[in-house]
Amino acid sequence: MRRFYLILAGPTVLAVLGVLLVSGITWAETEPPVADVIAAGHASLHNPGFDNHDWYEFHLRYQGGYPTGAWLSDDDNNINNNIPDSIRQDWRLWFLHGRDIVEPDPEQTYVLYDEAIQMRTYGEGSFLAGIYQPIYTTTPCLVYGFQIYAQSRPEGSNDVLYALQVGIDRVGWHPNSYTDPAVHGSFPSTTVWGPARQYQWSYGPLTVTAEAWNTKITVFTYADAGGGRSHRILWDTASFWDATPPMIHDPNNLPSPSGISNLTVITAGTTATVTWTTAGTALGQVYYRLIAAPSGPTPPDYPYKVYLPLVMRQTGWQYTPLNKTPTSSHQAVISGLVPGGTYEFIAISRGLSGGQCVTWQSGTQQFSMPAP
Repeated sequence: MRRFYLILAGPTVLAVLGVLLVSGITWAETEPPVADVIAAGHASLHNPGFDNHDWYEFHLRYQGGYPTGAWLSDDDNNINNNIPDSIRQDWRLWFLHGRDIVEPDPEQTYVLYDEAIQMRTYGEGSFLAGIYQPIYTTTPCLVYGFQIYAQSRPEGSNDVLYALQVGIDRVGWHPNSYTDPAVHGSFPSTTVWGPARQYQWSYGPLTVTAEAWNTKITVFTYADAGGGRSHRILWDTASFWDATPPMIHDPNNLPSPSGISNLTVITAGTTATVTWTTAGTALGQVYYRLIAAPSGPTPPDYPYKVYLPLVMRQTGWQYTPLNKTPTSSHQAVISGLVPGGTYEFIAISRGLSGGQCVTWQSGTQQFSMPAP
C-alpha cells in the first residue's frame, strides 16, 4: 500500500517567460558501480530507485501555488518528515520558465524494477523540465558521478524528443522550490552536463561526472520534448558514486609551482615520507619516479666488450594513494624504493580557491635513498 507524507507550505506565484541556454563542460560517460558505494554518513543519493512507495505532493511541501496532482518520490531516510528542510534530500521538480509546467507521477508499468517517475505537461505545449536532488556532505575537489535511466514515450503524432541529459551543479545551485521552481534564463556556469541522448520506447543510461566545488552539489535530469500531454518522459534507477581518478592532476601538465610550503623528506630503509603544508585545506598526493639507480660492482676486464645503454630513468610517474580528507598538513608515504637510488618527486594538493578547485604543486624535487 502506498503511503503519502505531507508538509504544508505557504502559496506563492508561478513565474513566466525565459530562454534556456544550457552551459557547462561535457564529460565522457563512465560506468558506475551497480549500487551506491558511498558509505552512510557521506555524500549519497537518497531513494535512487524510486522504489520505497513513499511519495509527496509537490504543492503541499514546496510551491503552494503549483497545481495539485504532482507527486514526487520522497526521501527514503525521511519517513517521518523529521529531517529539517535545509538538508532534505527528496526528489523535486524544475521546469523552464515560459514552457509548460509539468506533472510528475508514480509509474508502475514501464519500469526497470518496482516504480519509476513519469513526467508530462499539464497542457498541450512543449516542455523542458526534469527532477533534481541536492546532495550534502560532498568533499570539495573530489569528482562525483551521477547516472539515471530514462526513456521517451512519444505516443502522439506530433510528439518529438530533442534531448535527454543529466547534470551536476558543482556548488549545489538549484531553484528555490518554496518560492519558484522554475529555471530562469539559463543554468549557471557551475552546472556540468553529460552527453545528450534520445532514448525512445526503452530505457537507456544518462551519465555525467563533475568535480565538487562545495560541500553540497545538485544532480539534475533534463528532458526537452514537444507534442503535449501525450509525450511522456520516464526516469528510473539512479546511481551516485565517487568518480575521482587515481591521479588528481596530469603530472606532465601541471601549473607553475605555488601554494606548497614546509616541504620535507625523511628516508629510512626503502621508505620515504614526504610532508608539506598548504594555506587552505586540500587533497594531497605525491608523484615520483626513479632517475638514478645505485652503481654496481666493477665488472672483470674481459678482452671482448659490448657496451649497451643503461636506462636509469623511469619514464612514467608513480603516485601515492590520494588523501581524500582535506587538510592543510599533508603526509605521503612512498614504500618499496630502491636502496641507494635517486628519485625526483612532486608534492600535489588540490583545494578550493576563489570558489573553484585549483592545483598547488611543489615543483620537481629530489631525494636519495640510503645505500644498501
